[in-house]
Amino acid sequence: MRSPSQPGQPLSDGQLAALRLAASGYTSRQIAHRLGTTEQGVHLRLKEVCVRLEARSRTHAVAIALHRRLIRFDELELDQPARAA
Repeated sequence: MRSPSQPGQPLSDGQLAALRLAASGYTSRQIAHRLGTTEQGVHLRLKEVCVRLEARSRTHAVAIALHRRLIRFDELELDQPARAA
């Protein structure tokens, strides 16, 4: 069993991947498909991201992550429209 997330803990690779896709405009369903997980798994990852970054929403988490350079604009898929899964 994993320990609960706490503010200030570093983000895992899976959390960063989900956050990058969310920042690129993908829905939870699309993120789940891309990462080979469930929508519930995506929601859990992004909830943990919010706790660790002390963010109020996934949008706020994206803004914080960009500001702290945890994710970068050049890592996002902004040139291509997100397709339905």
